[in-house]
Amino acid sequence: MNDIVEQFEITFNQIHQHLKELNGFPKNDNFVELLQRSKLKHSVIRIHFDQLKQYAKLRNAIVHERISGDYFIATPHEDVVNALKRIKRTLDQPPEALEFATRPVLFFKEDTALSHVMEAFDQHGISQFPIYTKERAFSGLLTNDGIVRWLSQNHKNERIVLENICASDVLPVEKDRSVEFLKAGATVFDLEERFERSLNENRKLKAVILTETGSPDDLPMGIVTTWDLIKVDRRESEED
Repeated sequence: MNDIVEQFEITFNQIHQHLKELNGFPKNDNFVELLQRSKLKHSVIRIHFDQLKQYAKLRNAIVHERISGDYFIATPHEDVVNALKRIKRTLDQPPEALEFATRPVLFFKEDTALSHVMEAFDQHGISQFPIYTKERAFSGLLTNDGIVRWLSQNHKNERIVLENICASDVLPVEKDRSVEFLKAGATVFDLEERFERSLNENRKLKAVILTETGSPDDLPMGIVTTWDLIKVDRRESEED
């Protein structure tokens, strides 16, 4: 077999295997069908979707429309094979979720004065902070929306008294406190899977907090929101 064709087929089949794994080895393992499913969940597939779809057509031409022996109706250009190999390398060794997280993570304890937390919102331009107990166990995610909600519920005679009000006093008004945890060494695929799953469950995931072991009892090493996922798409586009 022509060497360039063999390299193309081997690499294509390896990517096909990755798509099966990403989709839990479904009965229908048609390449394009798997591609359609995967692009909804994973940035590397989404960015390269059109490219991979074209490669699938080329692969079908090579496999099913061979004229005779090593005489193919179409053969891939070397640049095509190299591009396919780059995609495969990303699937083989996806970047770690920590690369796209906001670091370091600014967090507060339950007994931190609300006024101090509000100053941090203004100073750092961050919309949410993890809150921990004195024992450093995760207590909840305090957001700027939650603080505004609490303020609107607790003003008296057009005055708001913050004296003796702590972060823990505001946490109960957080309507949607959906937070999940991943170990810091998790891949970007693991990260995207969490957000995709929450979407399928009609549950808005506010953030994924990365810790050393993935336990809520570990201090945060990074925090990822849906806005941070834009970094994934941007990076893939730049490397394409």
